[in-house]
Amino acid sequence: MKTDRLLRPRSIAIVGASDTVGPGFNAWKALEHVGFEGQVHLVNPNKPELFGRKTYASLNDIDSDVDAVFVAVAAHRVLEVADQAIARNAGALAIMSSGFSDAGDEGTALQQALAERANAHQLAVCGPNCLGLLNFSARSALFGTSLPDRVERGNIAAVVQSGSIGIALLNSARGLGLSHMITSGNEAVTTTADYLEALIEDDAVKTIIIFAEQIRKPAKFMEMVKRARSVGKPVIVLKSGRSERGQAAVMAHTGAVAGSVEACDAALAASGAIQVFTLDELLETAALVSQLRGRPTATGVGAMSLSGGEIALALDAIDDAGVAFPPLGKAAEETIGGLMPEYAHLSNPLDLTWAGLYDANVAEGCARALGSQPDVGSLLLLQDAPTGLGAQQAGRYATLLQAVARGAEAAGKPLIALSNLSDDPHPELKRAAQSVGVPYLRGTREALSALARYSRWATHPAPAPLPTTPAKVLTEVNAALDQYQTRMPAEHEARDMLTGYGVTGPEERFVQTAQEAADAAGAIGFPVVLKCMVVDMVHKSDAGFVRLKLATPEAVRDAAEDMLTRARAAGGGAVLGLLVQKMAAPVAEILVGARVDPDFGPLIVVGAGGIHVELYKDVAIRIAPISETEALAALESTKAARILDGFRGSPPADKAAVARMVSNLSRFIADFADRVKEVEINPLAVFENGKGCAALDCVIVPSTDRS
Repeated sequence: MKTDRLLRPRSIAIVGASDTVGPGFNAWKALEHVGFEGQVHLVNPNKPELFGRKTYASLNDIDSDVDAVFVAVAAHRVLEVADQAIARNAGALAIMSSGFSDAGDEGTALQQALAERANAHQLAVCGPNCLGLLNFSARSALFGTSLPDRVERGNIAAVVQSGSIGIALLNSARGLGLSHMITSGNEAVTTTADYLEALIEDDAVKTIIIFAEQIRKPAKFMEMVKRARSVGKPVIVLKSGRSERGQAAVMAHTGAVAGSVEACDAALAASGAIQVFTLDELLETAALVSQLRGRPTATGVGAMSLSGGEIALALDAIDDAGVAFPPLGKAAEETIGGLMPEYAHLSNPLDLTWAGLYDANVAEGCARALGSQPDVGSLLLLQDAPTGLGAQQAGRYATLLQAVARGAEAAGKPLIALSNLSDDPHPELKRAAQSVGVPYLRGTREALSALARYSRWATHPAPAPLPTTPAKVLTEVNAALDQYQTRMPAEHEARDMLTGYGVTGPEERFVQTAQEAADAAGAIGFPVVLKCMVVDMVHKSDAGFVRLKLATPEAVRDAAEDMLTRARAAGGGAVLGLLVQKMAAPVAEILVGARVDPDFGPLIVVGAGGIHVELYKDVAIRIAPISETEALAALESTKAARILDGFRGSPPADKAAVARMVSNLSRFIADFADRVKEVEINPLAVFENGKGCAALDCVIVPSTDRS
């Protein structure tokens, strides 16, 4: 969807123009605010003149070109206006009117009719149910609410589904410099992904912030975020609807049904978005990204402060924020030790003591030494700066900040200042920070989170190339899937299907009778596991069709007869047979699974397994496929990884084998996303380091319709 005539119109019509305060009045005032230099046509059938200009009864009466139309009429009149705009060969509409998909079935039908007209005639549409948009860099506006007297201009483009969020950002005292404010509303036609496509190509835009209630056109959205990253434009995303009640509010507000939270998070991470979770985090991250001179060269942070208390606050927050403070290297410790008094505690974060406050050379030298460490990618000055500071103290703090900035510049590392307080820093410190290009962030957790996320974004390596699946394996799996048109593959059949992807299981026999089960157990060796295979039964344990640690032929025979009798009496799915397996003795058992999300495509899941997986939800989710390195990182992000490291005296488990399994299964779901809905190995038995892992249970859910 082309957005040129929406974002950069040469001529604008306001339908519903008025000299009474409201949308039609505000739209005119917005054009004055931005200094629009193109033609403006005012449409109002009831007044011959407004603002000293001739008005028109309808779009049909305008005798010159119209690029874009701002629409401020009732919902039932919007289609008529759209038809007139199409007849005039207009290129865009910004529709403030509500009463579409945000207002039940009738409104949804109206929105569908609008979308059909617009798509048929390549008409870009902002909204409906939005405030419109502002392009400060191009001095154009299609915007229907009042503006503050002054909006800080800069290189941040904001795309927000909520008009209220847009108003908050426009009026925030945080002073973000905006190039665009786009309130996208219901996104009936033109979506955030379409705006992203245009903003990436706009030289006036360096940073993009997004507030989304639902991500429409998810594939294009993720492609655009990746493209933005490739050209060095960070995209910061705040997605609402993370809780059940939040999802309900999203649905009521815009008619959007929030997608899978975990899938969305995984997709944002995979595409290279910087995801935040509150408006405060959005503001601080945007301030950091847009104001910082240079980019972090590593994820480690070198921090300094005049206060042990402020250092303690930062250390308390680092786990949640994800910040790393590398220890002082030998060279840095020697240099800093030569500058600081004997009683100083040499560490990172570094307490500069009074010496750093009263001697600028000390502060500058310590910053330079700390910043010279290769594992330190940025420097951080922890310094509260409340507005009520006296002039003398504010002056000292400003001198300190400038000294640290000189040291950071000498070390070639960017510097950030952080106030633990969320209020506006003292004017003198703000001026000092601005003079040396240092963003002054506010709030301990918000600021540290912003720094951690941006550091990861700036230093994230390009993804490693993945191996391709041999054609022979693809052919074999396709042939196997063809056999399961009327039922799911049973456990052993699913495991066999995954052999080409490196999946193995315990030694096993598939049999039909109780006596055959007893004989198979004797051949395998005791103890064994016995399972009853019933068509399309996923959770065999819940039905009592799994027995563990059977140690004699009699025990196997009795258990088999009991299972077969109950399965046949239950009258459910047909009984396929009995599976006898060698009992495994792993270090730990985990879950590895994959599914195809309807919005974001194939996903891979790894984490704590067993029957309580849905209760604890200790899993990591990534967009598939992923490399073994990425798989290991995903595993390490879960609590289950601690068990594999050797918990309470148990030996370390083979995490490399798990990473290989996760990567292989991610390739499987990516290879067969059009034929498989879900695959799960639960549990995956993980043995001692170097001894591999085995799929003790396996489920594949084909996506073909089965009758």
